[in-house]
Amino acid sequence: YEIEAHNVLVTPQFAEFMQQNKIWLIPYAVFKSLASRFKTTDYFQWPEEFRKVSPEQIDELSQQYKSECDVVYFIQYHLHLQLLEASQYASQNGVGIKGDLPIGVNLRSVDCWVNPHLFNTSMSTGAPPDQFSEDGQNWGFPTYNWEAMKKDGYKWWKGRLRQMSLYFQAFRIDHILGFFRIWEIPRNYESGLMGHFYPSLPIHKHELERRGIWDIERLSTPYITYDAIRGAFGDKCQYVFDVYLDRLPNGLYKFKDSYDNERKILDYIESLQGHKPNDIDPVHMKNVFLYFVKNVIL
Repeated sequence: YEIEAHNVLVTPQFAEFMQQNKIWLIPYAVFKSLASRFKTTDYFQWPEEFRKVSPEQIDELSQQYKSECDVVYFIQYHLHLQLLEASQYASQNGVGIKGDLPIGVNLRSVDCWVNPHLFNTSMSTGAPPDQFSEDGQNWGFPTYNWEAMKKDGYKWWKGRLRQMSLYFQAFRIDHILGFFRIWEIPRNYESGLMGHFYPSLPIHKHELERRGIWDIERLSTPYITYDAIRGAFGDKCQYVFDVYLDRLPNGLYKFKDSYDNERKILDYIESLQGHKPNDIDPVHMKNVFLYFVKNVIL
């Protein structure tokens, strides 16, 4: 870069590349520059003023970090030239290239940073339980806000496909079903078991009642009994009741607010760093708590 940049960055070819790709390239370069400065791509951990940005701020930051951005432009320009050359050579010799297109994008990506309204960042994609995974799968990608995308004619998707079409003659979309429905998991859960299809047809309360299913709360909240906790923790159960659970008027128990979902439980267990509260094995505690917090149907 230090040897070639001053020659490359002033050429008409580079200027044309910048003009054709600036809509994604400039935000990407700024994102990379800030990620390097703050030592993480997790923009939720960046200073407050950098967590949400406008197009005007992107332009200002691209000038503020011009030297860092120029390096990114230079690299992307040469990647473009090399991939285009390989694609054209293959095509001239009767060979087509198929590009892989994952359905999701990383939550800590420039796409979510610049266009948060296009993604349901409170949700995560995955797969329901099946013969391969009884707990389902959680892939970690945010789901798409299709209603927001529809308003601008799916501009983000069209740009993504247009860019890939420069180099590939066919796409493998993994998985194509995600355009029509996706398994969606609230981000405060890790298990794919806790997800649902989106979009999907809802089940109304009166439909369940008509079929004799009246105790909706039993199906939608963890069912925790005294005997179950006693069976899991033996003579240490009273400590568990006092510290982690609240007793309900019907005699059942619920997790205290600090432990009422998978994410909170996992964070708590991790914070123990191997310490055994009241001499209870934290791995055993984690497994039991996760079992109960997922003990729901609706």
